[in-house]
Amino acid sequence: MTSDRRNGAARRGDQPDRKDLRNAGDLVQQGGLSGAVMILVYLVIGTAFWSLVGFLLDRLLGTHWIVWLGAGIGASAGLYLVYLHMRPQDRDE
Repeated sequence: MTSDRRNGAARRGDQPDRKDLRNAGDLVQQGGLSGAVMILVYLVIGTAFWSLVGFLLDRLLGTHWIVWLGAGIGASAGLYLVYLHMRPQDRDE
């Protein structure tokens, strides 16, 4: 029997090793193209989500400015998440 390998991890019930898993924070911290894409995703999704919330509140309340407030909050939240993932961390490994 041969050992089936995928992404450098041996298959054990389709569960990769814990060391092989990468989350969005790891991608941002490592930088490169994948880090840049994750930064962009944080900013776009945060801005889009909170803009949608602001748009719905605008429709509900009959105003036209809450959507801009939501976009600002979403962009700020996205930048804050990027900051949290890029700051140096003390890891006990």
